Amino acid sequence: MSADRRPDFARRRHYEMLVMAGGALLLALVLRVRADGRVVFWGLADYPLPPSCPTYILFGVKCPGCGLTRSVVELAHGDWASSWHFHRLGWLIGLAILLQIPYRLWALRAAGPPPLGTRFPELVAYVLIFALIANWLTDCVLLGMGYG
Repeated sequence: MSADRRPDFARRRHYEMLVMAGGALLLALVLRVRADGRVVFWGLADYPLPPSCPTYILFGVKCPGCGLTRSVVELAHGDWASSWHFHRLGWLIGLAILLQIPYRLWALRAAGPPPLGTRFPELVAYVLIFALIANWLTDCVLLGMGYG
């Protein structure tokens, strides 16, 4: 990719991430978790969304992200206990989503390279991935909760 196209790519990426973070926040507010753990849109409790984890659907094994949607939805509605029940790292993922909004707005406003550089956001991503896998291993291996 030529050097003159790189700023356009970075700017487009910031816009994309801003839209995705805003969409995730909006969805977290309009979704609800039923008593049976199924996710529904507000006002449509009789029509739950289908399960979304292919690993669990196909193999009956929970993946490192199983429960994150329900956890973030419960967190958005202020139910910390339910959020923790569905996934212990839901608060961390929710925070990462929330922080995308001011960061991406800052990056779009700033001229030049990303405000936090490229290494720091990469490090944050790797830490989140490591935390998800470590949490999953704790559940699966040590607590035996990885299987449905």
